[in-house]
Amino acid sequence: MSTLDLTLLSLYRTKGQDLPVLPGLFTQNPPRRTARGRESDRLLIYLNLVGNLSFSNAEYAQITNRLAERFYQTSGSLTFALKSSVEALNTVLAERNMKTTGQGQYAIGVLVLAALRGNQLYLVQAGPTRAYWFGEHGTKQFYDPNLSGKGLGLSQNTRMYFAQAQLADTDRLLLCAAHPKEWESALLEPGIASIETLRRRLTTITNDGLNAVLISASEGEGEFSIISASSITKSEPAPPLPVPGSPPPGPEPAPDLGQSALPVGQTPLNSPATASEPLPPASISISTPAPMPRSVRPPLAGRPLPRRATTQKTKSFISPEQRTQMTHAGRRSARWLAQSIQALRNFSHATTEKIEQLAPRLLPGEEDEPQLHLGAPWLAFIAVAIPLVVVVIAITIYFEFGRPAQYETYYRYAAETAQQTQNLTNPAELRLKWQATLDHLDLAEEYSVTENSQRLRQEALTALDTLDRVLRVAYRPAFNTPFASNVFITRLAASDYDLYLLNGNNGGVLRGNLNGDNYSLENFDCKPGTYNGITVGQLIDIVALPRTSPDGITLMGLDKMGNILYCAPGEAPRAAFLKPPDTLWKGISAIAYDAGNLYVLDAESNAIWVYFGQAGAQFPDSPLFFFEQDIPRMAEAIGMAVNGDDLYILHEDGHLTTCTLSRIYTSPTRCIDPAILTDTRPGYQGGATLTDGIFSQIVFTPPPDPSVALLESNTRSIFRFSPRALELQNQIQSQGKTISEIEAITAMAFSPNKVLFVVIDSQVYFAVNIP
Repeated sequence: MSTLDLTLLSLYRTKGQDLPVLPGLFTQNPPRRTARGRESDRLLIYLNLVGNLSFSNAEYAQITNRLAERFYQTSGSLTFALKSSVEALNTVLAERNMKTTGQGQYAIGVLVLAALRGNQLYLVQAGPTRAYWFGEHGTKQFYDPNLSGKGLGLSQNTRMYFAQAQLADTDRLLLCAAHPKEWESALLEPGIASIETLRRRLTTITNDGLNAVLISASEGEGEFSIISASSITKSEPAPPLPVPGSPPPGPEPAPDLGQSALPVGQTPLNSPATASEPLPPASISISTPAPMPRSVRPPLAGRPLPRRATTQKTKSFISPEQRTQMTHAGRRSARWLAQSIQALRNFSHATTEKIEQLAPRLLPGEEDEPQLHLGAPWLAFIAVAIPLVVVVIAITIYFEFGRPAQYETYYRYAAETAQQTQNLTNPAELRLKWQATLDHLDLAEEYSVTENSQRLRQEALTALDTLDRVLRVAYRPAFNTPFASNVFITRLAASDYDLYLLNGNNGGVLRGNLNGDNYSLENFDCKPGTYNGITVGQLIDIVALPRTSPDGITLMGLDKMGNILYCAPGEAPRAAFLKPPDTLWKGISAIAYDAGNLYVLDAESNAIWVYFGQAGAQFPDSPLFFFEQDIPRMAEAIGMAVNGDDLYILHEDGHLTTCTLSRIYTSPTRCIDPAILTDTRPGYQGGATLTDGIFSQIVFTPPPDPSVALLESNTRSIFRFSPRALELQNQIQSQGKTISEIEAITAMAFSPNKVLFVVIDSQVYFAVNIP
């Protein structure tokens, strides 16, 4: 587990008052009993619930506590546990919002979920949040509103943005749900400032409300702690001067939310309510996976944290002259409002009198007949109707003149921000300006979508794509209809004309054949069973073979016991078995095929075995252990790719191990673990992993333009690196909305003729002519 201590400082300002601790802030080191894979993961939750419902500290504590339980009871990869936890909270909030729609009540979750494994930090953002990392090599912002969405609870589909960073001693982090515009330039200043310097800088340049947390990393024993501003400054710094025209802060003192320094183990950072405070009926519980038995901790409402009363004297930063001016301004505003109300009443009364005088003259009769007086119902109707007419007129004026004005204002901000990029050369500043341009355009296009706004949006997207080396491709569905719910595609393999899909539900293979502009499913017998006396179980991986293979074999699959299944269109499958190594098989997880040789990954045995092939993809001989003295750790390996003598192993945390097979006796096979990825994007830093790349699959694309392709499933991106230097060539992403912007890509494959296939949910998409 990481030995870095993380110190957290809340930046929380509401209604002009700076409060010491954010509600919804929670940290936890691994508990005694966790699901498999969570033993060394440290968790940080930063949750902000917005809407027209208020949440008490006790409710925040209950929600974050259940969210942590969900995380630590979810086995599998770290990204899967993070994703599952976010989806669970989204489901609860969405169902609750649906139930309270008729009452006009709703709650939207804005969440940053962070897990620290070793010194590697994994972030998942849901909603309009930003994360900043301040390191030795500069500042990095994690922000993608297109992926993180508008928040949790708005629909059943969960939108989230994944990122990661390598933390070191003295690094700083900033997580924020509220991002004042004054922070944009302040956060780009070079150098690693202390946590107090950052706090002072960020709180004094704006009087807006704040909702953020500063995090400082330092060498220690792997502990979390929370501190307040008063514990790191001997004297309270002078607060910022008020913005002219802003109301003075309220006289009521800020509530005490916790101690000035509080080490956190398995306890939320916010102070829950006392035991006597009942939970409102709006409390939220998040279900946890059933297969992991463990005792459930009681709600924290009955176990309040120890509190230490603190009394702080705050000095008024308003001079007597300013206070007098503000008092007069308030009186003038109240006088104007009273006059306006009285004028409206006078107008209504005068109109009523005129109608009473006019009505008798419109009716036949003698002039000396008594005047007609309107009854009370008519007078009540007129009193109500006239204000309604005024409101309708105001709304009409707004939609006729106000909306275009709002559009022009935000579009002008976007155009001015884009214009500022012409004088910039720093990639980080360029990226922030272009992203800010898109933010202003989003606001402008809420009122109107014009050719100018669309043109500027395309310019900003193109500029960001150039900075990020994004290659856009147009996907289209491979099949006319999606697959049924009993088909779960886990692997793809492709030849020039055929596409093979491994169904993870039954271990069988489906075959699609190119038919015009898309693919059609063909009869193909390739599934578990007993063939020529050999029982083949569910296939765990497949390889497409060229049509020139002997006996017409076009597909080869392997089960976890080392049995091979050979399949061909229109023919019955044939089976064979691989000679097991001396250590026997413990858990085959992946295979790779190159130059007629078969490579088998047995992660549980920490081994890769090589079978040298003969004609017809036959492997009659015993395997060769790929490594010699330099054996990398492969317990968490999830895939591999081979190109000649070069072997690439992908691990669960997204890093690579590279090995080169030596054919010289005096020079043994050597491995590099971790291999260093070179990020060629301006403003990005390479390393063992990329900040925005948590990879789940690896393939090698053949010449021309060979590359090591790595799938980032959550951002629906495919990163391509040069084979030896591992320099980033580009990342493939969808053009427009040709694929889902929510669902993840779960599998990919490249055909020899440069066709890319990806799986999203129950459909396969493909893009042709990949450069």
